[in-house]
Amino acid sequence: MSNATKQFGRIAQVITGTNGNGILVEAPFRIHFKVTKTIGRTPNVAEISMWNLSPATEGLVRGEFDEVLLNAGYGTQAVQLFRGNIRHSDAYKEGPERILKLDCADGDRAFREAKVNLSLSAGTSTSQGLDKLIAQLGSDITKGTVVIQDKKRARGKVYSGMARHFLDHLAADQDAHWSFQDGQLQIIPTSSTLPTEAIVVTSQTGMLAAPVRTDKGIKVRCFLNPRIKPGGKIQLNNNDFKDLVRAQKAKLPGSKPSTGKKAKQSGRLVRLDPQGIYKILRVDHDGDTRSQKWESEVLCVALASTVPAGRAAA
Repeated sequence: MSNATKQFGRIAQVITGTNGNGILVEAPFRIHFKVTKTIGRTPNVAEISMWNLSPATEGLVRGEFDEVLLNAGYGTQAVQLFRGNIRHSDAYKEGPERILKLDCADGDRAFREAKVNLSLSAGTSTSQGLDKLIAQLGSDITKGTVVIQDKKRARGKVYSGMARHFLDHLAADQDAHWSFQDGQLQIIPTSSTLPTEAIVVTSQTGMLAAPVRTDKGIKVRCFLNPRIKPGGKIQLNNNDFKDLVRAQKAKLPGSKPSTGKKAKQSGRLVRLDPQGIYKILRVDHDGDTRSQKWESEVLCVALASTVPAGRAAA
């Protein structure tokens, strides 16, 4: 089966309501979305636009519903791409068409507003304290993939303050990243990944351009793939890489060679994994059901030790 055949028949669905029960918008309506997800603490965001909804439907989306679910995929397989809450909505006209634009975020309310009051007695384990915190984050957030070393407290402690600060301290103690992913709290050690299989990205599976290796990470573009998630892993062919080497720029007419410590640091490229397995730090999904735009851009890095391609995390 050719790559074009595999990627045929793009579909998108926007569901606004409570627990996925509300207003469904799909074909033949035009839908455009931009979704940014990272492994960091800052909430993931989505910008979703829908064309020519009925006044009644637009009124319900803008005035009654708060939760939004975005599914996308191919054929009949629409997979969850984003889940969050509507922060702002804006309706406007563009020529003869009317567009409803939603500005959405995942876990934004819990990140900005959630306060916790925890009483942790001596002997309380890290996971027990975390469960108490999650119970105070509100109905928007549940427990997702959490990988932590379960320690018991030698002394009791009372904690009162912003939930995000508690999670910052916990992540620093565990040498991990924490984030909200589709309504779930995720904590993954910096030296590990989600316990999912690596997603193979090659020219045969939807790669759109050769991976680019920089000093910040490895960037790769492919056809839209909802299975690519922060903290997960992808498998690349190391022979596909196109290095960005400063020395090449120095050969251009009129260029001046960089000097000093800063130049040396900026010229360093992230390491390549011998097996081509890389941890996903960020993914940007950009899709439009009425245009050619339907892709994912991934930023990933190799870990210090090789990560298995299978479900087991390092």
